Amino acid sequence: MLGKSKLIYGTMGLGGDWDEPKVADEAIIKAEKAFETAIDCGITFFDFADIYSRGKSEKVFGEVIKKRPDICEKVKIQSKAGIILPDEEGINQFDFSASHLVKTVEKSLKNLGVGMLDSLLLHRPDPLMNPKELKEAFDYLFENKMIAQLGVSNMNQYQIQFIEKATGRKVRANQLEISLLHLDWLDGTIGVNNDEGFKSTMTPGLMEYMMMNNIEIQAWSPMARGLFSGKDLGENPNEIIVKTKDYVYELAKEKKTTPEAIVLAFIMRHPGGIRPVIGTTNPERIKASVEAERITLSRREWYKLYILSRGQMLP
Repeated sequence: MLGKSKLIYGTMGLGGDWDEPKVADEAIIKAEKAFETAIDCGITFFDFADIYSRGKSEKVFGEVIKKRPDICEKVKIQSKAGIILPDEEGINQFDFSASHLVKTVEKSLKNLGVGMLDSLLLHRPDPLMNPKELKEAFDYLFENKMIAQLGVSNMNQYQIQFIEKATGRKVRANQLEISLLHLDWLDGTIGVNNDEGFKSTMTPGLMEYMMMNNIEIQAWSPMARGLFSGKDLGENPNEIIVKTKDYVYELAKEKKTTPEAIVLAFIMRHPGGIRPVIGTTNPERIKASVEAERITLSRREWYKLYILSRGQMLP
């Protein structure tokens, strides 16, 4: 497992406005404060992607370590590749071609100011991925010590097996949307011999497959954009979210912790050792999130949260 803390710091919110071409000084200051807070809280694994803020999330890290090279020595770096953002005609693509993957990693290393990525994730499955091109790309990246570990994001077990066979290398991690709001990771498990499984976008058995094959499970958007831990729900809030949020706050009060900690503790109670990727840029919320590492929900508390968040009893 990369990093000392189970939590991973996600950088999608760093780098400034996505439409702003240059890295602003304010964005660098904001990033430095977030990085320092995360490290002080024990979070030493940072998650990037080449597309985040159109490359500027990686660039702000590069700028910060020019002033604070000690930060680079304290953390592990993960980035993602394979998505091409929409062009002027609104056409976006996924691209696992050897040339694109190698070029993307080269650019990420330059932006980040580091010599190697501790982990590279293939961001979303490319229907045109070619086994020979995958092998060519990863042979080059590993042999030239540009990456230390291969992972994926938003993929099922069959795609993982395909990539492992094509590259001849072990997939070490899979990053999926997992939260109290996005329950496919659980509904897919309980959907055997009933219609619950049809509601899940995850392939049946994916969670169990990752556990059996020692594939690290990473959770993106684990806080569900703050819906259960402080975000204003508006004038006509969803009743299911309101009831779930009320119970989150009740548990936080009982356990003398933060709502963020309860939301993350729900995910971390799963036996798969799920690592939440927290994306807040607010130092106080980073600190509040780390509280999850000292919280353990009882089985009943966990199931009550699950039932409330899904809005109905289990099958």
